[in-house]
Amino acid sequence: MEQFLYYLKVSLKSIRRAPLPYALTILILSLGLGVFFANATFYYRLNADPLPHKSDKLFFPFMNLVPYECQNCEPPNVLSYSNVQKLSATDIPSAKAAMYSADGYLRLTPQQPPLPVKIRLTQPDFFRMFEVPFLHGSTWPDASARAEVILSRHTAEKLFGETDVVGRRLTLDDFEYTVSAVLADWTMLPRLFDANNNNHLSEVEDIYLPLETGYDRNYLSNSQSSSFQDADYRKLATDGRTKAIHQLQFWVQLDTPEQQQAYRQFMANLTADEKKAGRHPSTINNKLVGMRDIVAHFNQQGGDIKAFALVTLLFLLVCLFNASHLSLNRYIANQYEISLRRALGASRWHIQQQALADVLLMAGITAVAALLIGYSGISLMNYLLPANRLFSSWDWALLLSLLAVTLGCSYLVTLYPSLRASFGALNQQLKE
Repeated sequence: MEQFLYYLKVSLKSIRRAPLPYALTILILSLGLGVFFANATFYYRLNADPLPHKSDKLFFPFMNLVPYECQNCEPPNVLSYSNVQKLSATDIPSAKAAMYSADGYLRLTPQQPPLPVKIRLTQPDFFRMFEVPFLHGSTWPDASARAEVILSRHTAEKLFGETDVVGRRLTLDDFEYTVSAVLADWTMLPRLFDANNNNHLSEVEDIYLPLETGYDRNYLSNSQSSSFQDADYRKLATDGRTKAIHQLQFWVQLDTPEQQQAYRQFMANLTADEKKAGRHPSTINNKLVGMRDIVAHFNQQGGDIKAFALVTLLFLLVCLFNASHLSLNRYIANQYEISLRRALGASRWHIQQQALADVLLMAGITAVAALLIGYSGISLMNYLLPANRLFSSWDWALLLSLLAVTLGCSYLVTLYPSLRASFGALNQQLKE
């Protein structure tokens, strides 16, 4: 430890002798790393796995169950009510849930100004499949229609001023409902259960309503709806259940490879039966897409984010090259001193230890400056693009990774200069 403190003291004396080159090296390296940190934060969040222990067990089944003939067509991105009923007619999955989102207005009394809310219409297994935590109450006992809602914690506090409101009454779009549960704080980002139309980048909904109740009350999807028959969107209670109005997403939980293979076979048998009955004129094209692949399936991977990540990486490489050049000049300026130490008996390993002390000192200063620049960049992006704020937080894993990158870059900047100082011809260095 005493030797290390001595090396730090030597490094500080070297900096005081030529502060400007050192400051420029730190500035260039911090700028490159700061910009990299800002972009890496968003890239890390956007590509995170919200359920790493379970995502390989959750699947979205896609089928070409549409009443028209199409060769080599991709299955629709959303399913009809009848599609979901057919895909649910098996006990192979451990859990299954259909869902869609809609808009509504919430109030306690007719005199109160309506509160606009986002609604998720779904089935009980949704909360178990995606591990939604409950603060009070519990989910519905079955998938039947009922005048009961589940509130997010934020909505309960905004509407009632508290969270323990199970059993209380409210009005949603002119219909009265009872609060059956209140969720705990829950932010699943990205929301891979709703990846169509970039919805996985949005916040979770304010209120949850049984799917059958949503169809009874004619809630139309606010994300994607399409009809392949002469059907009335305003009559979801009838046409929505019997005709090809597609607006549902459907997820199944298949815990083992055997379940996954069995469900694929079930889908194959289903399409064969539908084709035999004349209800499936299109080419069979079944897909069972896992949660981690759902964004790519919907072609929502964000090419602009990848392009910006590449530009940021190239900018960091340019900064590393320039910082390394400045560091080399600083080492050349101190070459006589380093050579004299070698002549007095210091080994190459001692010189490298001195270089490592320089690296640690540089990494510490650079990390602070880079984090400040990165935080400023994130704040600017949040101001210009408010939706990004959902993906702009740092956790310990990300922070430690960024610090490791800083240490690695600081080492790369001093690697060539230190090797040149340690392994150069001593006679030539002393003459220079």
